[in-house]
Amino acid sequence: MPTKVQSYAASGATYNTLTAEQAEFYQRTMLDRLVDETCFMKYGKKQNIPKHAGATTSWRRLDLPAPSTTPITEGVTPDGLDLTINKITATVQQFGAWTKISDFVDLTGLDPLLTETAEMFGEHSGISMDIVIRDIVAAGTQVQRAGNRASRVTVAAGDKITAADIIKMRTTFKKNNVKPITLPNGGKGYLAFTHPEVVANIMALQEWKDQNTYVDTKNREQGIAGQMYGIYFLEATLAPVFTGAGAAAIDVYGTIVIGEGAYGIPDVAGSSKPEMLVFEGGNTENPLALYKTAGWKSVFTAARLNEKCIIRYESAIS
Repeated sequence: MPTKVQSYAASGATYNTLTAEQAEFYQRTMLDRLVDETCFMKYGKKQNIPKHAGATTSWRRLDLPAPSTTPITEGVTPDGLDLTINKITATVQQFGAWTKISDFVDLTGLDPLLTETAEMFGEHSGISMDIVIRDIVAAGTQVQRAGNRASRVTVAAGDKITAADIIKMRTTFKKNNVKPITLPNGGKGYLAFTHPEVVANIMALQEWKDQNTYVDTKNREQGIAGQMYGIYFLEATLAPVFTGAGAAAIDVYGTIVIGEGAYGIPDVAGSSKPEMLVFEGGNTENPLALYKTAGWKSVFTAARLNEKCIIRYESAIS
């Protein structure tokens, strides 16, 4: 079924122009829900691709040479250094979804179905896009596991997150000279996308209880994990869960910790922001206008920019 492209101003046989008020309303409804559902999208380094410039973009990183610690011999010019530039490329792809809405149910139903569908697709697009980005970021090569387990399949039921593990992650980043990012609390540090089940285990740590009892009770009052040892634990319901992948087929939970420059998100002329598309009229495929369609689409991808700036921590839960 051919679907007309909904637009603000474009017209012609393949377009259906919404009124300015309708278009603004549909977009606003979508974005209000989308903001609450995404976290992986928010913290990626955006890279703009102009229109008509292809689907692939690249980032380049000039590696730091080894320190120069040998004194220069008087009158002798030392050998020059060879530079190393790492190039990371990413190709955007198009994602989206749509549905048909009967004109009869839209006319007689108790709810404004077209508006409700726009709101639903806001949540749907946010979750879908976050999962795409999460899976790319979570496939990083730097892995730490609870109980010092060598592989995911050996993570056992008692291998929960510990204060020592948190310190180890912080130490790894510091040794790799990973820069901190701006955190949700306004401070600086490293950010961990953390499943609610793992957050519950963090809150059960004696170190967390001491910090949030004798130092500041705000986190306990608000029910957030907050920051420990320089790592801020952001609760993320879409943090990865590897179902049945541990010892005795237990679920293994992934906590994704990032620093500055961990991953990037290409954006072709703003197209990573989901676009709401609504078709209300009839055409040769729908001559009686018996249904309307609503949907969303977005063009984006993600790329890991520096493996040293990402840690995937795997653990069991209580």
